[in-house]
Amino acid sequence: MYRAKKSLLGLTFSIILLTWASSFSNADNGLFMAIEKIPLPTEVGAQEASLTSKDGILYMTWMENVNTQTKVMFSMKTANGWSEPTPVHIGHDLFVNWADFPSIAILSDKTIAVHWLQKIGKSGFDYQINIALSSNNGKTWSNPKILHEDLSPVQHGFVSMTPSKEKLLTIIWLDGRTYGVKLGETKNETEAMQLRATTITSDGIIGKEVAIDKRTCSCCQTSITVTEKGTVIAAYRDRSEVEIRDISIARLEQNIWQEPFNLYDDGWELSGCPVNGPAISSIDKLVAVAWFTGAKGISAVKIAFSDDDGKSFATPFIIENKDPIGRVDLEMLPDGDALVSWVEWVDGNEIINICRASQEHGCKAQEQLVFNASNASLNFPQLERVNEDIYLVWTQPDENGENLSMLRLSPKLID
Repeated sequence: MYRAKKSLLGLTFSIILLTWASSFSNADNGLFMAIEKIPLPTEVGAQEASLTSKDGILYMTWMENVNTQTKVMFSMKTANGWSEPTPVHIGHDLFVNWADFPSIAILSDKTIAVHWLQKIGKSGFDYQINIALSSNNGKTWSNPKILHEDLSPVQHGFVSMTPSKEKLLTIIWLDGRTYGVKLGETKNETEAMQLRATTITSDGIIGKEVAIDKRTCSCCQTSITVTEKGTVIAAYRDRSEVEIRDISIARLEQNIWQEPFNLYDDGWELSGCPVNGPAISSIDKLVAVAWFTGAKGISAVKIAFSDDDGKSFATPFIIENKDPIGRVDLEMLPDGDALVSWVEWVDGNEIINICRASQEHGCKAQEQLVFNASNASLNFPQLERVNEDIYLVWTQPDENGENLSMLRLSPKLID
């Protein structure tokens, strides 16, 4: 197994991180029994990690830049440590972005799927979605396939993937085939970014493409989950004709995408994209969605719960409204509570905040974990539950540039 290197810088950062976190934790309301810094198998300059898990194994993909090339990398963490990192893809023409980056998913037969973005046009924002599969724990990867039918030089990105049926992934993305294009009256399309969906099998067969919503926000992350009943639920930032950009929900039932509905009427009117998508997670029949809004000039992180397989959601709780930046993520816990992470401003510096929320009481306790005083950003931290533990990974700026950092968090039981 691969053994991650420990540098003096890494050890120093670990001490600063944990001292800072404990100094801001309330002894009575602290969320975690233990907080452990996890050594990573990544090189200096690694960035934008994505996580998933299955059967007690943590899977991670990330990006590394080497000279003029970009590598999409993969490793998996078992009880014996990280596997030797392997490249999923290496190229000169990858689209590299702090908000729109590769993701990873595991099918029911343990086939691994990784997507990335490849430039296809003259504009810096013309790119396609490529996907590759591995059936041998990431040792080798299939030739990439283009996920979408449209091959025009426009934006295709902000991908979310979930295993939905036996040997099947359901995938959603934002598609710019009609965005910024003046369309003839004979075309039944709107001049806007779209939310589209398809499937892929563990054999690499791509399914029929479907337009879920033909007018969405143009550059906010999407999120997807599958419930115990097998219902696939997508969360995304919508866009109305009068530029209201609130969160919408779409459900896939019996192989048919239902009409999307507004999760909650925040009424955030904004003429541009805030680059701040929602996060969705589920356990059994419970579903939770967390998101950021700036409606009425007030920045807030909210969470809403559903106990009917995502058909409806209760009135949301405000998790934080002091000075959040957003960039949320969300993981359900075995007892039905949810852990929500977000980035927040504190005295001009970024922190990563985590709250434990229930459908009865909202945020029961919160903890500040990571402090960033550099001029660069923590970007989009990611959460993933493995058995009883939560893993948090983020891009940490330091004097060497950007590097990935990871914590293992052991949640307490909180009434």
